[in-house]
Amino acid sequence: MTGHAGMSRADRLDRLATDSGQFAILALDHLRSFATAVRPHDPDSMTPKTIRIWKDRLIGGLSEDASAVLIDPLMALSRIDKGTNLDGPGLIVGLEDSEYGAVAQSPRLLPGWSVARAASLGADAVKISFSFDADGDTSAPEQFVRELVRQCELAELPLFCEPLARIRSGDGVRRGVIEGVRRFGSLGVDVLKIQFPFDTSSDGSRESWADACGEVDQMSAAPWALLSEGRGFAEFRELLTIACRAGASGFVAGRAIWGGGALDQPDTVRTSSGRLAELRSVVMSEGRPWRSRPGPGPVRTDASSDKPSRDVSETQEV
Repeated sequence: MTGHAGMSRADRLDRLATDSGQFAILALDHLRSFATAVRPHDPDSMTPKTIRIWKDRLIGGLSEDASAVLIDPLMALSRIDKGTNLDGPGLIVGLEDSEYGAVAQSPRLLPGWSVARAASLGADAVKISFSFDADGDTSAPEQFVRELVRQCELAELPLFCEPLARIRSGDGVRRGVIEGVRRFGSLGVDVLKIQFPFDTSSDGSRESWADACGEVDQMSAAPWALLSEGRGFAEFRELLTIACRAGASGFVAGRAIWGGGALDQPDTVRTSSGRLAELRSVVMSEGRPWRSRPGPGPVRTDASSDKPSRDVSETQEV
């Protein structure tokens, strides 16, 4: 099964975005945190099959407002085998092995998985997540990203890259996140999925928060989207608004949408749907369409013309 065969990477990014070109992506790729949300007092009782059932329920209830859904490989196999992804929101599959250990070790893909396998099963994009030390040697994760970029170019799949900065202190948040943008955003990834670039708990100045987001936008060679980091909905909505006004192209969020209460409560899906719709409204009114940023990924068409807008001379020097 090859899903939307023959589509270019740019076409696939359009499929993963809203009609106006921003990302409103529902994240359901983690297992442990999801099990804890469903059964906070007994997460170990959740079997893989039960987790898939609950994720299917959320996708069914929230897909109308999600431009795409990020899921784990086993969930992808289940949905793709049923043919349920073809007419719904775009499908992103997270391929990283989150159990590879310490930040000093090289990141890797889940055993048995590759970009080619994801493409053959009908995925519209793949996502990789890894930790890095802004004060250390990042040659291993940089090589990991370069290799995935190469595979994605061959498979015509966009690559969402999530570099997670190892933060030792509050004042290191901004520098760590921006270092991740600088080191990995220029390697040919299609979209950066990043942490909010400021320690909001140590400084409540919204002007400082916006300034940090502006620095990210100036540094980034690729469109960037904000991850929710397990934040509550109201907090994430405010941070997303600030990020989008600075140039972000959307969000990839999980617990900010469906967290905050046991998922087996009857109103949970309705509440989550309302949250997702509100976040989607934020990115559509405030966010930058992904095609408006030149970068090293697929050739993009400028929103005001039919001419390709990618120009390597416009790419941020880092």
